[in-house]
Amino acid sequence: MKPNKTQEKYAAFFQALSHRRRQMICDILLKQGPKGLTFGELQRQSGLQASTLSHHLWFMDRGGVLRRKQKGRETLLSVNIAFLRRVSLGYGNRAFAPMPALTPT
Repeated sequence: MKPNKTQEKYAAFFQALSHRRRQMICDILLKQGPKGLTFGELQRQSGLQASTLSHHLWFMDRGGVLRRKQKGRETLLSVNIAFLRRVSLGYGNRAFAPMPALTPT
């Protein structure tokens, strides 16, 4: 059986948050709210090298965790809260859905 598109999106989302540094980046961005941070400011606050930060941002972007907003010559990075909620609710609804009745064999 092949995963459907929703399962593929969820897999990319969970991979985006599966590393402690990506979780740290997410925390930093969540504290900023929707206004976000520039790459340089995010790099300063995280203490990560530019190449390492770019690597982790690639996964976060691919997983739908990031939002990018162009402001002049700078790009502001923030967390895609709407997608975060949608994934959380989607999995929450499935996790707490009634289980099918077991029939004795």
